[in-house]
Amino acid sequence: MPQRKSLSFRELLVSSVSGFLTGLLSGLVGLGGSELRIPFILYSLNVPLHEMVAANLLISLFVSSINFALRARIGLLSVNALSASLSMVVGSLIGAFTGASISRRFTERKMKAFIASILIVVLLRIIFGFFHTTENVSSSSPTLPQFIILGVFGLLIGIVAGSVGVAGGEFQIPVLTFIIGLPIKIAGTASQLVSIPTIIVALLKHRNLGFLNKRAIWVAVVMGVPSVLGVLASLPILASSNEQIVELAFAAILLYTIVRLLLELIR
Repeated sequence: MPQRKSLSFRELLVSSVSGFLTGLLSGLVGLGGSELRIPFILYSLNVPLHEMVAANLLISLFVSSINFALRARIGLLSVNALSASLSMVVGSLIGAFTGASISRRFTERKMKAFIASILIVVLLRIIFGFFHTTENVSSSSPTLPQFIILGVFGLLIGIVAGSVGVAGGEFQIPVLTFIIGLPIKIAGTASQLVSIPTIIVALLKHRNLGFLNKRAIWVAVVMGVPSVLGVLASLPILASSNEQIVELAFAAILLYTIVRLLLELIR
């Protein structure tokens, strides 16, 4: 089906509202919000898959940069979180370039199956978190084995981020909390720091592949600006936010996306 070059007024309005709400949730949890945008960009705006990946990466760059700066400004960043983030960045940069490179080899069917499988893992992690809410907070610096583990996880998460256009916070946060023992809100800030260079590398590679075209940039601007406003709006309620309620809403949207993708694969 041929793609329209511009968005209608209704699509602009709905995109702005969707971007704002996604940014609000991203600011509260410490995510780039990529998975929340996947169903909207794919199905509501009818953007081709590879363009969706490029647009999503560009929006995530806006959101993660502002999100990290605001969270760090109000003190949600520690020395341990900073050192752990830098360890993950090394692996993530390599992984992001690799993931973006292999994405071109995927057919649309394979890409949708891969995205669905990734979202299922994220959803299972959220469900697991509802039944295991104990928080293992650590005040000690990461050890050498922990640095190595963080680098390996950074590599794997970078591959996922580069190939399907996600910031990777949904994977980084549980790694930082379970392995290093960071508090959940500080882990969210650290994940944003890891995401920024990872997104930049993946985005540059997708641009070289020709996926970051005018339509992808336009979609990124239309949704990216309201997303940043949503992040700004989340700041006053960040300290008192109920993360389980936010994660529950996030899980519901993930479930919708998974079902939609699987139905398409079956057809």
